[in-house]
Amino acid sequence: MFSLTGLSSRWLIIALLVVLAGCSTTPAGKSDLLDFLVIGVTTKEDTLLQLGEPHGQYQHGDVLAYKLNRDKEGYVIVGPNLPWFGQFNLMLAFDNQGKLKRFSLVEFAK
Repeated sequence: MFSLTGLSSRWLIIALLVVLAGCSTTPAGKSDLLDFLVIGVTTKEDTLLQLGEPHGQYQHGDVLAYKLNRDKEGYVIVGPNLPWFGQFNLMLAFDNQGKLKRFSLVEFAK
């Protein structure tokens, strides 16, 4: 059987916490993250390439929803499978040809 003394098990736990804390980095925001969005020009494919998988798709995929946070550098997309305590919802609507017809960045009240 393997056993640790009280002192060595505490050091092991502290070392593991330090290693795990180093692995969890928050991506920096980008001030130009949404600059590619142009009504009538940007395609749904462009959007998926730039922003990745959305949090939600509505109206048979014609509306995409993304969750964003903002830091001093700019906006950050929150991955679709991550918990979110975010500040913004980005809603994008596309026409039948897959071109952006409107979008809205909704800030949640604090």
